[in-house]
Amino acid sequence: MYLQKNSGRRPCAAITAALLAAIQLSSAQTPAQTPTKKQPQQQKQTQQQKSQLPQQPQATTAPGTSATDIPEVVVTATMTETESWRTASSVTVIDRKKIEENQYRFAVDALRNVPGVAIATPGIPGNVATVMTRGTTTKDTAVMIDGRPMPANLAGSFNLETMTLDNVERIEVLRGPAASLYGGRTMGGVINIITRSGKGLAKPKTTAFFETGSYGTFREGLSSLGAIGKLDWGFEASRTDMAGQRENSQFRQTSAAGKVGYQLADSLRFDLDTRYYTAQVGSPGNIYNVDPDARVLSEFWSISPRLVWNTNDRWTQSLTFSHSQFRQVATGMGGFFNPNNRTSSRTDFLEYKSVVKVTDKWTLTAGAWFQDQKISRYNDTAQMLDISQAQTNYAFFLQSQAELFKGFNLIGGVRYDKYSDFDSALTWRSGISYQVPVVNTVLHANYGTAYTPPTPQDLTPVFGGNPNLVNPERSRGYEFGIAQPLFQNKLTLRATYFHNDLRNTYQYLPPFFIPVAVGSATTQGLESGLDWNPCAMFGVNLNYTYLGAYDNTNMARLVRRPRHTVSAGIRFQPVPALTFNLNAVYVIDREDFDPVTFAQRDLEDYLNVRLSANLRVNEHLDLFARVENLLGQKYSEIPGYPVMSTGAYAGLRLRF
Repeated sequence: MYLQKNSGRRPCAAITAALLAAIQLSSAQTPAQTPTKKQPQQQKQTQQQKSQLPQQPQATTAPGTSATDIPEVVVTATMTETESWRTASSVTVIDRKKIEENQYRFAVDALRNVPGVAIATPGIPGNVATVMTRGTTTKDTAVMIDGRPMPANLAGSFNLETMTLDNVERIEVLRGPAASLYGGRTMGGVINIITRSGKGLAKPKTTAFFETGSYGTFREGLSSLGAIGKLDWGFEASRTDMAGQRENSQFRQTSAAGKVGYQLADSLRFDLDTRYYTAQVGSPGNIYNVDPDARVLSEFWSISPRLVWNTNDRWTQSLTFSHSQFRQVATGMGGFFNPNNRTSSRTDFLEYKSVVKVTDKWTLTAGAWFQDQKISRYNDTAQMLDISQAQTNYAFFLQSQAELFKGFNLIGGVRYDKYSDFDSALTWRSGISYQVPVVNTVLHANYGTAYTPPTPQDLTPVFGGNPNLVNPERSRGYEFGIAQPLFQNKLTLRATYFHNDLRNTYQYLPPFFIPVAVGSATTQGLESGLDWNPCAMFGVNLNYTYLGAYDNTNMARLVRRPRHTVSAGIRFQPVPALTFNLNAVYVIDREDFDPVTFAQRDLEDYLNVRLSANLRVNEHLDLFARVENLLGQKYSEIPGYPVMSTGAYAGLRLRF
């Protein structure tokens, strides 16, 4: 049985019609702004409200910009708060405003519109998603939460499909080799998920939401942000229930996360991050071999204290520890390669970091890193422990950031990693950026090395792995790009060329999907786009990515990497209280393995359109609705696993 009767098309049609009608009505009734005598008082109140918002990292004004055009500040590219254009790296930021307006619920939803990032899911809620950055595999992109590395699973991926965004302030996506700061699994880049904090709030804020829609979907959650004296906090809890579209595609998840901070002294701060989730997911397999009984139950929890000491005006030190545990139980499975099993892992992480501002134009960042992971699997079908591994990694890193003269920045870094079971790795990075005076053109170039150590799955004989595999996959990559702001920064044009050479790499080839050495591979391409915001009520963004990804040894394309990806978004705000967002992703020219013949073949192109609307009724109540796969396109991101049809969802959010 492929589809259930509850396809969700009737609520889809109703909500879609309501959204389109609201757009037309709002456009016709947009009020003109008439000056009144109350405006000065309203402006004063607005300024008072802004002063109560959490304080964001402040940046110095970039050359050639006005004080009102505050440059975007990022953390991931250099481990320090740095204006994005100075990092010599490609970084995309998905902030809280974008998350709420587009109604992104999970991390994979938010990543679909990022240039250079390709997402492939099996169309089943909660099932493992493939995230490919610049043509590299999922295991080649590290995932962080507030700079703390997330533990990887057996295959080296990071379960982004179950990562909710209810307490996320922003997501920073760093593309390109990043091993000189973050070590292994960074040939593609780093995804850093930065959570919300109540620090700086004048009074606590509590939010509750409820959402329902197609395919038996119900979501509800509660969050709180606030600060009292030296104490601040940010908590959230949510529940998701989905019946799914296919047989045995149900998804149920409960998650909670919290961050508590306390100012021990003027120069000493302590914070504690905790998170927990449990998920039950149906696993029906592909449409040619449906499994009505397979289920996966997973549980994750972590606790992570951090101490930050501002030793003096120019020196900051931090110490971070994290302990996490993951458990997974698979039942109703069948076959030798897919038995009933129980998997568990434990990961401990410790990092010391020191940031010294040598001069106003020169910053040094240094640190030491220790990580220990143990992972095991008990095969319930065979009644035996078939996986038992322990890996330890320690590292040292050093980075220099300097502005040699006005607008010209030079960044260099080096890191040494030592593993208990693999060859050691020495990686480095060098980058420059320059902002041309008067015209404000930003030029950047970056060169770096990176590596990915073998995953537990790569080493395990039960998966066809090689227990003697000790040589990590390695890469050398470079990029150079340009960004040009125009019309007082209302329009920005950008383009970046990238190239990565990979060696000692391998693929999981059919029919047994065991690791097969490829030898060398190349990924190269172009990321280009524009952002146009002519006024407060209207904005457009457009991105185009060209990707060539090749297996040089066997003279074939790497599968699942689209050659052309176009993403676009239109934001329309006819009145301050009402916002519409229309987003689309068009994927062209990709190849994958046929699920029946196992031959590598072309896949269909597809266009996925998403429409969302948000209405601020008053300061305490928001209404929202969205339609996913608006055009009802039938396609598969992974052969044999069709995506869900059109779905409509609506809900409300209470603020108090």
